[in-house]
Amino acid sequence: MVISLSMPAQKNNANYRAIKKIERLKKREKFEDAGIRMRKILNIYPVSKILWDDYIKITLFDYAKKIKNGAPNLIAQNSLFNHYNAVYYANMSVPFNSKASKILRGLYVDKIYFTKKSLDEKSLETFQKAKLEMDAQNYQSAIELYEKSYTLDSNNYSALVGLVRAHSKLEYYGKAIQYCNQANQIQPLMNESNVLLVTALLNKGESAKALEVCKKSLLVYPEEFIFSMMNSILENQNKQLFRNWILRLSSINNVKDYYHREQIFNRHLHFTHYMKALEIGKKYYDINGILKKDVTLPINQYLEVYCWEKMLEATKGENVPALNYARYINDKGLLEPYLLINLFNVDLYAQFRHFVENNKSVAENYINEELISDGL
Repeated sequence: MVISLSMPAQKNNANYRAIKKIERLKKREKFEDAGIRMRKILNIYPVSKILWDDYIKITLFDYAKKIKNGAPNLIAQNSLFNHYNAVYYANMSVPFNSKASKILRGLYVDKIYFTKKSLDEKSLETFQKAKLEMDAQNYQSAIELYEKSYTLDSNNYSALVGLVRAHSKLEYYGKAIQYCNQANQIQPLMNESNVLLVTALLNKGESAKALEVCKKSLLVYPEEFIFSMMNSILENQNKQLFRNWILRLSSINNVKDYYHREQIFNRHLHFTHYMKALEIGKKYYDINGILKKDVTLPINQYLEVYCWEKMLEATKGENVPALNYARYINDKGLLEPYLLINLFNVDLYAQFRHFVENNKSVAENYINEELISDGL
Protein backbone atom coordinates (compact mmCIF):
# COMPACT_ATOMS: atom_id res chain seq x y z
CA MET A 1 0.00 0.00 0.00
CA VAL A 2 3.00 2.33 0.01
CA ILE A 3 2.49 5.16 -2.48
CA SER A 4 5.56 6.85 -3.88
CA LEU A 5 5.27 10.63 -4.15
CA SER A 6 7.33 12.58 -6.62
CA MET A 7 8.50 15.87 -5.23
CA PRO A 8 6.95 18.71 -7.26
CA ALA A 9 6.02 20.41 -3.99
CA GLN A 10 9.54 20.43 -2.53
CA LYS A 11 9.96 24.15 -3.12
CA ASN A 12 10.92 24.80 0.50
CA ASN A 13 11.92 22.90 3.59
CA ALA A 14 8.46 23.10 5.19
CA ASN A 15 6.79 21.46 2.21
CA TYR A 16 9.54 18.85 2.03
CA ARG A 17 9.03 17.94 5.66
CA ALA A 18 5.24 17.82 5.17
CA ILE A 19 5.57 15.37 2.27
CA LYS A 20 8.02 13.18 4.20
CA LYS A 21 5.54 13.13 7.08
CA ILE A 22 2.79 12.01 4.68
CA GLU A 23 5.07 9.20 3.43
CA ARG A 24 5.66 8.00 6.98
CA LEU A 25 1.94 8.06 7.77
CA LYS A 26 1.17 5.98 4.68
CA LYS A 27 3.77 3.38 5.60
CA ARG A 28 2.11 3.09 8.99
CA GLU A 29 -1.31 2.89 7.23
CA LYS A 30 -2.44 6.11 8.92
CA PHE A 31 -4.33 7.04 5.78
CA GLU A 32 -6.87 9.38 7.35
CA ASP A 33 -4.13 11.54 8.86
CA ALA A 34 -2.16 11.39 5.61
CA GLY A 35 -5.22 12.65 3.72
CA ILE A 36 -5.69 15.61 6.06
CA ARG A 37 -2.07 16.63 5.57
CA MET A 38 -2.25 16.06 1.81
CA ARG A 39 -5.18 18.48 1.53
CA LYS A 40 -2.96 21.19 3.01
CA ILE A 41 -0.30 20.48 0.38
CA LEU A 42 -2.93 20.52 -2.39
CA ASN A 43 -4.00 23.99 -1.28
CA ILE A 44 -0.46 25.12 -2.05
CA TYR A 45 -0.05 23.14 -5.31
CA PRO A 46 -3.64 22.67 -6.57
CA VAL A 47 -2.84 21.78 -10.19
CA SER A 48 -0.34 18.95 -9.58
CA LYS A 49 -1.74 15.78 -11.16
CA ILE A 50 0.82 13.64 -9.32
CA LEU A 51 -0.27 14.98 -5.94
CA TRP A 52 -3.96 14.54 -6.80
CA ASP A 53 -3.38 10.97 -7.96
CA ASP A 54 -1.65 10.20 -4.68
CA TYR A 55 -4.44 11.82 -2.69
CA ILE A 56 -7.01 9.68 -4.53
CA LYS A 57 -5.05 6.56 -3.56
CA ILE A 58 -4.76 7.66 0.05
CA THR A 59 -8.53 8.16 0.35
CA LEU A 60 -9.21 4.82 -1.36
CA PHE A 61 -6.85 2.98 1.01
CA ASP A 62 -8.44 4.75 3.97
CA TYR A 63 -11.89 3.52 2.90
CA ALA A 64 -10.59 -0.02 2.29
CA LYS A 65 -8.95 -0.07 5.72
CA LYS A 66 -12.15 1.06 7.44
CA ILE A 67 -14.17 -1.64 5.67
CA LYS A 68 -11.56 -4.28 6.55
CA ASN A 69 -11.59 -3.22 10.20
CA GLY A 70 -15.40 -3.24 10.39
CA ALA A 71 -15.85 0.49 10.98
CA PRO A 72 -19.43 1.67 11.65
CA ASN A 73 -21.44 2.29 8.49
CA LEU A 74 -21.53 6.07 8.91
CA ILE A 75 -17.76 6.32 9.32
CA ALA A 76 -17.13 4.03 6.35
CA GLN A 77 -19.64 5.96 4.23
CA ASN A 78 -18.00 9.29 5.06
CA SER A 79 -14.66 7.79 4.08
CA LEU A 80 -16.15 6.72 0.74
CA PHE A 81 -17.50 10.24 0.17
CA ASN A 82 -13.98 11.57 0.84
CA HIS A 83 -12.65 9.27 -1.85
CA TYR A 84 -15.30 10.32 -4.37
CA ASN A 85 -14.56 13.97 -3.56
CA ALA A 86 -10.85 13.39 -4.11
CA VAL A 87 -11.64 12.19 -7.64
CA TYR A 88 -14.10 15.07 -8.06
CA TYR A 89 -11.57 17.76 -7.17
CA ALA A 90 -8.79 16.06 -9.14
CA ASN A 91 -11.03 16.31 -12.19
CA MET A 92 -11.70 20.02 -11.55
CA SER A 93 -8.12 20.92 -10.70
CA VAL A 94 -6.16 19.25 -13.51
CA PRO A 95 -7.08 19.86 -17.17
CA PHE A 96 -7.27 16.77 -19.43
CA ASN A 97 -7.51 14.50 -16.37
CA SER A 98 -9.08 11.67 -18.35
CA LYS A 99 -8.93 9.06 -15.61
CA ALA A 100 -10.76 11.12 -13.00
CA SER A 101 -13.33 12.25 -15.56
CA LYS A 102 -14.04 8.65 -16.58
CA ILE A 103 -14.44 7.54 -12.96
CA LEU A 104 -16.96 10.30 -12.27
CA ARG A 105 -18.95 9.40 -15.38
CA GLY A 106 -19.12 5.80 -14.18
CA LEU A 107 -20.12 6.80 -10.66
CA TYR A 108 -22.85 9.29 -11.42
CA VAL A 109 -24.03 9.15 -15.04
CA ASP A 110 -23.68 5.78 -16.78
CA LYS A 111 -25.91 4.02 -14.26
CA ILE A 112 -28.76 6.36 -15.21
CA TYR A 113 -28.94 4.74 -18.61
CA PHE A 114 -27.60 1.25 -18.17
CA THR A 115 -27.69 -1.31 -15.39
CA LYS A 116 -26.90 -5.01 -15.56
CA LYS A 117 -29.66 -5.83 -13.07
CA SER A 118 -32.27 -6.18 -15.82
CA LEU A 119 -30.13 -8.33 -18.12
CA ASP A 120 -30.52 -12.04 -18.79
CA GLU A 121 -28.60 -14.09 -16.20
CA LYS A 122 -26.95 -16.34 -18.77
CA SER A 123 -25.84 -13.30 -20.72
CA LEU A 124 -24.22 -11.91 -17.57
CA GLU A 125 -22.54 -15.22 -16.74
CA THR A 126 -21.10 -15.41 -20.23
CA PHE A 127 -20.01 -11.79 -20.02
CA GLN A 128 -18.05 -12.50 -16.83
CA LYS A 129 -16.31 -15.42 -18.52
CA ALA A 130 -15.40 -13.12 -21.40
CA LYS A 131 -13.87 -10.63 -18.97
CA LEU A 132 -11.67 -13.37 -17.53
CA GLU A 133 -10.46 -14.24 -21.03
CA MET A 134 -9.72 -10.57 -21.65
CA ASP A 135 -7.71 -10.35 -18.44
CA ALA A 136 -5.76 -13.42 -19.57
CA GLN A 137 -5.16 -11.74 -22.96
CA ASN A 138 -7.05 -14.50 -24.76
CA TYR A 139 -8.72 -11.98 -27.02
CA GLN A 140 -10.17 -14.34 -29.62
CA SER A 141 -11.81 -16.43 -26.90
CA ALA A 142 -13.11 -13.24 -25.31
CA ILE A 143 -14.64 -12.18 -28.62
CA GLU A 144 -16.52 -15.47 -28.95
CA LEU A 145 -17.88 -15.15 -25.40
CA TYR A 146 -18.83 -11.49 -25.79
CA GLU A 147 -20.69 -12.37 -29.00
CA LYS A 148 -22.54 -15.14 -27.19
CA SER A 149 -23.35 -12.81 -24.29
CA TYR A 150 -24.80 -10.23 -26.67
CA THR A 151 -26.78 -12.89 -28.53
CA LEU A 152 -28.34 -14.01 -25.25
CA ASP A 153 -29.44 -10.44 -24.50
CA SER A 154 -29.29 -7.72 -27.17
CA ASN A 155 -29.65 -5.05 -24.44
CA ASN A 156 -26.22 -5.95 -23.08
CA TYR A 157 -24.36 -2.75 -23.90
CA SER A 158 -21.32 -3.94 -21.94
CA ALA A 159 -20.95 -6.97 -24.22
CA LEU A 160 -20.69 -4.64 -27.23
CA VAL A 161 -18.11 -2.53 -25.43
CA GLY A 162 -16.21 -5.73 -24.67
CA LEU A 163 -16.24 -6.61 -28.37
CA VAL A 164 -14.83 -3.18 -29.16
CA ARG A 165 -12.00 -3.60 -26.67
CA ALA A 166 -11.16 -7.15 -27.73
CA HIS A 167 -11.09 -6.31 -31.44
CA SER A 168 -8.97 -3.22 -30.71
CA LYS A 169 -6.46 -5.37 -28.85
CA LEU A 170 -6.13 -7.51 -31.99
CA GLU A 171 -5.91 -4.30 -34.09
CA TYR A 172 -9.12 -5.17 -35.94
CA TYR A 173 -10.15 -1.53 -35.90
CA GLY A 174 -12.77 -1.85 -38.61
CA LYS A 175 -14.73 -4.36 -36.53
CA ALA A 176 -14.15 -2.28 -33.40
CA ILE A 177 -15.69 0.74 -35.14
CA GLN A 178 -18.64 -1.37 -36.25
CA TYR A 179 -19.38 -2.43 -32.68
CA CYS A 180 -18.91 1.15 -31.41
CA ASN A 181 -21.62 2.32 -33.79
CA GLN A 182 -23.85 -0.54 -32.70
CA ALA A 183 -23.35 0.36 -29.04
CA ASN A 184 -24.18 4.00 -29.81
CA GLN A 185 -27.46 2.94 -31.36
CA ILE A 186 -28.71 1.09 -28.29
CA GLN A 187 -27.30 3.58 -25.72
CA PRO A 188 -26.94 7.02 -27.37
CA LEU A 189 -26.42 8.78 -24.02
CA MET A 190 -23.58 6.51 -22.88
CA ASN A 191 -20.25 8.05 -23.82
CA GLU A 192 -17.86 5.10 -23.40
CA SER A 193 -18.52 3.88 -26.94
CA ASN A 194 -17.70 7.36 -28.29
CA VAL A 195 -14.40 7.38 -26.41
CA LEU A 196 -13.51 3.97 -27.85
CA LEU A 197 -14.64 5.03 -31.31
CA VAL A 198 -12.31 8.05 -31.27
CA THR A 199 -9.39 5.81 -30.30
CA ALA A 200 -10.19 3.22 -32.98
CA LEU A 201 -10.50 5.88 -35.70
CA LEU A 202 -7.19 7.45 -34.71
CA ASN A 203 -5.49 4.05 -34.73
CA LYS A 204 -6.91 3.54 -38.20
CA GLY A 205 -5.50 6.89 -39.31
CA GLU A 206 -8.88 8.60 -39.74
CA SER A 207 -8.30 11.75 -37.71
CA ALA A 208 -10.90 13.87 -39.53
CA LYS A 209 -13.64 11.38 -38.64
CA ALA A 210 -12.27 11.12 -35.11
CA LEU A 211 -12.59 14.90 -34.67
CA GLU A 212 -16.23 14.80 -35.79
CA VAL A 213 -16.92 12.04 -33.26
CA CYS A 214 -15.23 14.16 -30.58
CA LYS A 215 -17.51 17.09 -31.34
CA LYS A 216 -20.62 14.89 -31.20
CA SER A 217 -19.34 13.30 -28.01
CA LEU A 218 -19.21 16.69 -26.30
CA LEU A 219 -22.99 16.82 -26.74
CA VAL A 220 -23.31 13.51 -24.88
CA TYR A 221 -20.84 13.97 -22.02
CA PRO A 222 -17.91 16.45 -22.16
CA GLU A 223 -15.22 14.31 -20.59
CA GLU A 224 -11.56 15.15 -20.40
CA PHE A 225 -10.38 12.36 -22.72
CA ILE A 226 -12.38 13.91 -25.55
CA PHE A 227 -10.91 17.36 -24.92
CA SER A 228 -7.45 15.81 -24.82
CA MET A 229 -7.96 13.97 -28.11
CA MET A 230 -9.38 17.10 -29.76
CA ASN A 231 -6.34 19.04 -28.64
CA SER A 232 -3.98 16.48 -30.19
CA ILE A 233 -5.93 16.22 -33.44
CA LEU A 234 -6.18 19.99 -33.88
CA GLU A 235 -2.48 20.50 -33.17
CA ASN A 236 -1.72 18.12 -36.02
CA GLN A 237 -4.00 20.24 -38.24
CA ASN A 238 -2.23 23.44 -37.14
CA LYS A 239 -5.39 24.53 -35.36
CA GLN A 240 -6.11 25.18 -31.70
CA LEU A 241 -8.46 23.94 -29.03
CA PHE A 242 -9.21 27.28 -27.40
CA ARG A 243 -10.59 25.85 -24.20
CA ASN A 244 -9.65 28.53 -21.68
CA TRP A 245 -9.73 26.14 -18.73
CA ILE A 246 -9.64 27.72 -15.26
CA LEU A 247 -9.04 26.39 -11.76
CA ARG A 248 -12.25 26.25 -9.73
CA LEU A 249 -11.84 27.25 -6.09
CA SER A 250 -15.13 25.80 -4.88
CA SER A 251 -17.39 22.86 -5.53
CA ILE A 252 -20.38 23.27 -7.84
CA ASN A 253 -23.35 25.08 -6.33
CA ASN A 254 -26.22 22.65 -5.78
CA VAL A 255 -29.65 23.41 -4.28
CA LYS A 256 -29.24 20.23 -2.21
CA ASP A 257 -25.86 18.67 -1.47
CA TYR A 258 -26.95 15.13 -2.31
CA TYR A 259 -23.39 14.20 -3.38
CA HIS A 260 -21.95 15.25 0.02
CA ARG A 261 -19.40 17.63 -1.47
CA GLU A 262 -17.01 19.55 0.74
CA GLN A 263 -14.95 22.68 0.15
CA ILE A 264 -11.38 21.47 -0.13
CA PHE A 265 -9.71 24.79 -0.95
CA ASN A 266 -9.13 27.20 1.94
CA ARG A 267 -9.04 30.33 -0.23
CA HIS A 268 -11.99 30.85 -2.56
CA LEU A 269 -11.07 34.35 -3.80
CA HIS A 270 -13.54 35.45 -6.53
CA PHE A 271 -15.51 32.22 -6.10
CA THR A 272 -16.71 33.59 -2.74
CA HIS A 273 -19.25 35.57 -4.79
CA TYR A 274 -20.22 32.41 -6.65
CA MET A 275 -20.85 30.58 -3.39
CA LYS A 276 -22.89 33.46 -1.91
CA ALA A 277 -25.09 33.58 -5.01
CA LEU A 278 -26.54 30.19 -4.10
CA GLU A 279 -28.21 31.57 -0.97
CA ILE A 280 -30.02 34.19 -3.04
CA GLY A 281 -30.87 32.11 -6.07
CA LYS A 282 -31.55 28.56 -4.89
CA LYS A 283 -35.24 29.23 -4.16
CA TYR A 284 -35.78 29.77 -7.88
CA TYR A 285 -34.24 26.46 -9.00
CA ASP A 286 -35.19 22.82 -8.64
CA ILE A 287 -32.90 20.15 -7.18
CA ASN A 288 -31.17 19.75 -10.56
CA GLY A 289 -30.32 23.45 -10.83
CA ILE A 290 -32.91 24.14 -13.54
CA LEU A 291 -35.26 27.13 -13.20
CA LYS A 292 -38.60 26.18 -11.71
CA LYS A 293 -41.52 26.40 -14.13
CA ASP A 294 -43.46 28.86 -11.99
CA VAL A 295 -40.64 31.44 -11.83
CA THR A 296 -41.38 34.50 -13.96
CA LEU A 297 -38.35 36.60 -12.98
CA PRO A 298 -35.92 37.42 -15.83
CA ILE A 299 -33.10 35.19 -14.56
CA ASN A 300 -31.08 32.48 -16.22
CA GLN A 301 -32.45 29.01 -16.88
CA TYR A 302 -29.52 27.37 -15.07
CA LEU A 303 -28.24 27.79 -11.52
CA GLU A 304 -24.59 27.46 -12.60
CA VAL A 305 -24.91 30.30 -15.10
CA TYR A 306 -26.87 32.43 -12.62
CA CYS A 307 -24.08 32.05 -10.01
CA TRP A 308 -21.39 32.89 -12.54
CA GLU A 309 -23.31 35.97 -13.64
CA LYS A 310 -23.46 37.10 -10.01
CA MET A 311 -19.72 36.47 -9.65
CA LEU A 312 -18.98 38.49 -12.79
CA GLU A 313 -21.20 41.33 -11.56
CA ALA A 314 -19.56 41.39 -8.12
CA THR A 315 -16.02 41.50 -9.55
CA LYS A 316 -16.71 44.04 -12.30
CA GLY A 317 -13.85 46.50 -12.46
CA GLU A 318 -11.52 44.23 -10.51
CA ASN A 319 -8.40 42.69 -12.01
CA VAL A 320 -9.34 38.98 -12.06
CA PRO A 321 -7.52 37.43 -15.07
CA ALA A 322 -9.21 34.05 -14.51
CA LEU A 323 -12.55 35.65 -15.34
CA ASN A 324 -11.51 37.73 -18.36
CA TYR A 325 -12.53 35.14 -20.93
CA ALA A 326 -15.83 34.50 -19.15
CA ARG A 327 -16.60 38.22 -19.49
CA TYR A 328 -15.72 38.15 -23.18
CA ILE A 329 -17.86 35.08 -23.83
CA ASN A 330 -20.70 36.48 -21.72
CA ASP A 331 -20.74 39.62 -23.88
CA LYS A 332 -21.20 37.34 -26.90
CA GLY A 333 -24.19 35.66 -25.22
CA LEU A 334 -22.37 32.33 -24.95
CA LEU A 335 -21.82 31.97 -21.22
CA GLU A 336 -24.14 28.94 -21.05
CA PRO A 337 -22.22 26.67 -23.47
CA TYR A 338 -18.89 27.90 -22.09
CA LEU A 339 -19.81 26.85 -18.54
CA LEU A 340 -21.85 23.74 -19.30
CA ILE A 341 -19.59 22.29 -22.02
CA ASN A 342 -16.12 23.83 -21.82
CA LEU A 343 -16.05 23.94 -18.01
CA PHE A 344 -18.31 20.92 -17.58
CA ASN A 345 -18.45 19.17 -14.23
CA VAL A 346 -20.34 15.99 -13.40
CA ASP A 347 -22.50 17.87 -10.87
CA LEU A 348 -23.78 19.96 -13.78
CA TYR A 349 -24.95 16.97 -15.77
CA ALA A 350 -28.70 17.65 -15.45
CA GLN A 351 -28.22 21.29 -16.47
CA PHE A 352 -25.92 20.29 -19.34
CA ARG A 353 -28.38 17.67 -20.60
CA HIS A 354 -31.28 20.17 -20.49
CA PHE A 355 -29.22 22.80 -22.31
CA VAL A 356 -28.10 20.48 -25.12
CA GLU A 357 -31.59 19.05 -25.63
CA ASN A 358 -33.14 22.53 -25.86
CA ASN A 359 -30.30 24.48 -27.48
CA LYS A 360 -28.48 21.96 -29.67
CA SER A 361 -27.66 24.41 -32.46
CA VAL A 362 -26.18 26.89 -29.96
CA ALA A 363 -24.06 24.11 -28.46
CA GLU A 364 -22.87 22.95 -31.88
CA ASN A 365 -22.01 26.47 -33.02
CA TYR A 366 -20.10 27.10 -29.80
CA ILE A 367 -18.00 23.96 -30.34
CA ASN A 368 -17.30 24.75 -33.99
CA GLU A 369 -16.75 28.50 -33.72
CA GLU A 370 -15.41 29.14 -30.23
CA LEU A 371 -13.92 25.93 -28.86
CA ILE A 372 -12.11 25.21 -32.11
CA SER A 373 -10.40 28.51 -32.72
CA ASP A 374 -7.21 30.37 -33.44
CA GLY A 375 -7.77 32.28 -30.21
CA LEU A 376 -8.82 35.80 -29.37
